[in-house]
Amino acid sequence: MPLQDRVLVLRDFMLETSLDDISDELRSRGYHVERGPQIFPSAEGERNVTDLSPYLHDIDVVLSTNRTKLSKELLASAKRLKGIVYPAIGTESVDLEAANDCTIIVAHGPTPENFNALAEASVMLILSLMYDLNGTQRILRENLARPTEMRARMLKGKMVGIVGFGRIGRGVAERLQNWDVDVVVYSRHLDSNKLPAHVRGVPLDELLSVSDVVSLHATLTNENRHLLNERRLRLMKRTAYLVNTARGGLIDEAALVRVLRNEEIAGAALDTFEHEPLDKEHPLRTLPNVMLTPHMVGLTREIFDAIPVAAIENVTRILRGVAPLYCKNPELLPLWQQRVGA
Repeated sequence: MPLQDRVLVLRDFMLETSLDDISDELRSRGYHVERGPQIFPSAEGERNVTDLSPYLHDIDVVLSTNRTKLSKELLASAKRLKGIVYPAIGTESVDLEAANDCTIIVAHGPTPENFNALAEASVMLILSLMYDLNGTQRILRENLARPTEMRARMLKGKMVGIVGFGRIGRGVAERLQNWDVDVVVYSRHLDSNKLPAHVRGVPLDELLSVSDVVSLHATLTNENRHLLNERRLRLMKRTAYLVNTARGGLIDEAALVRVLRNEEIAGAALDTFEHEPLDKEHPLRTLPNVMLTPHMVGLTREIFDAIPVAAIENVTRILRGVAPLYCKNPELLPLWQQRVGA
């Protein structure tokens, strides 16, 4: 193995232990590994704004997370860069079109542990909303009187709408197939001929208007940012619930606050937000009909055990000029292999 293979592992406070383990293992295999700078959130609290150009000029592979933006300009300046590896599923922080233009392969970590855990967690949140878990706990914790009218409702017989039908969305549908619920789905590139028998594809507006629970599992792109704007949120039933374990930017958060505050929908369970971490003064924190978790509801021990294995495999494959285990832009592979082979 050539000693000049160089890997830059960037930092992320949520995954730092895993990133340390990955770095140590790559070093033990003879690769030159550098660690990126400490991250500094932008004013919006969304992406690392540290200038990475001094770090990338002699790097073959960068291991990044969604907290660090990999822009078109940055990729164009990284002449040696062969690949970008994300340890988890999301790759929104890289300009994928620019990566293709620069013949840089992008790998990520949609391991079975990852998408199955998020599918399980999404079903858990659906049931927690339907059965008013927050309200039921408050009765005991705050010694409140037992209500005269129950808020909890069974999931049986209800309509569940799934927005985005990739691995996680399909996992949610699979787990609901024996619950005697109707499942409708919307995805921009949905192939109705490949849907499971218990699932029906519908337009987004129809899904929102007929569903008792709407669960978001779409990838965030420039085209679908604020996919659920105020008009679409108001299409939902007053008795319906919204679950988001995908990306906060899919929802117009200010509009969601207004809809929830006016009880125009029954409630929401949110694990992701437009700007993370969620501001301490954010109005979502004050609403009684919202369950909030800090973008970790699906993070299990099994996921963290799988992250280093997949990431190391992706990195080492790219350095050998071989297709990574999980490739985000597979259409680039023939051209990329010509480049790295040369």
